[in-house]
Amino acid sequence: MDDLNKKKYDFLLFLLEEGDAMVCLDARHAEVDVPASHKNNSSLNLVFNLNFRHPIEITEEGIFSSLAFNGRPYKCALPFVAVWAIYDPNMKNGQVWEESIPADMNLAEQAMETPKPLTKLKPVKSSGKPAGEPPTGEPKPEGKRDRNHLRVIK
Repeated sequence: MDDLNKKKYDFLLFLLEEGDAMVCLDARHAEVDVPASHKNNSSLNLVFNLNFRHPIEITEEGIFSSLAFNGRPYKCALPFVAVWAIYDPNMKNGQVWEESIPADMNLAEQAMETPKPLTKLKPVKSSGKPAGEPPTGEPKPEGKRDRNHLRVIK
């Protein structure tokens, strides 16, 4: 095992001892085996945890496990040569191996992209009361009755 893959292996095991680990890899690498819908992804992000229902095999060559994609299991092979970053999803700790980042991927551009809001939000004043109650001091609107009672109909 080369020194770079050994570092990835050791770092992944370190994070998994603490909880979750997010693995970022180039799924286009020839040795990566993932569903066809993800095979062209240069920045596939997968979360791992030792408490998964299916066992995870982590060797010095890579990660081998059945993972769920759209609710369907798929036996994946993820060699460390395709991994370019591993981090704690809670952003406490992480490592990026720049020499493993795909040449055609520009991380700076991706970081600068900001999602556009779907709709404009308007400020709303709240009376602090539940939605169905009128504000204090105002009578209930005419024509609306409480429907929390029973009536006898003859």
